[in-house]
Amino acid sequence: MMNQTKTNQVIVIDCGSRTTPEIKNTLSSLGTASKIISLRSANQFNFKQAAAVIISGGPFLFTDSPEKTEALIQQFEFLREPLPPTLGICLGHQAIALTHGGQVFRGQERRDQDSITVLEKHGLFEGLPAAPLFKEDHCEGIQAGENTRILAESEFYNVEAISINDRPILGVQFHPEVSGDNGKQLFLNFIRWASKQNKDS
Repeated sequence: MMNQTKTNQVIVIDCGSRTTPEIKNTLSSLGTASKIISLRSANQFNFKQAAAVIISGGPFLFTDSPEKTEALIQQFEFLREPLPPTLGICLGHQAIALTHGGQVFRGQERRDQDSITVLEKHGLFEGLPAAPLFKEDHCEGIQAGENTRILAESEFYNVEAISINDRPILGVQFHPEVSGDNGKQLFLNFIRWASKQNKDS
């Protein structure tokens, strides 16, 4: 990918989450332009000119019936293709895990703020408290694949944030878009990290 073909726009993939507009609003407050597209159109979308991609959460379960699970996974085939720096949130995080050798399991329901323990230093968590609080809204978790680094955990889930080793792809189980200042800082960190990835590519 040639750097001069890049725009400064972040593509936000809406997977049906009620809080997707908050992603766009937070990016706007940081001076970052964004465009929301639907998950249904993501497999046909040309991401080459995007500065970064953010995949929202959504009201779907990967641990539903096998038929529904397969149909849901097929909507994330774009994750197997070359992408700009990408951040998956909740459902997006789980989809990243599934398309990179991981698994999703049904776990404890979490609908509140949880304290996150950062396990590995990463730019995504720069400037955040030692144990930042983030809003959780899920009942599934992931088991990371072999090519995945676990960046953070919580008391309730062993994997709260991941990085794919050979690709510029990150995932977080929690919802930074509704996590106040901590969430805003994380989005700022992601934009800075994405910019560095684009310059280095």
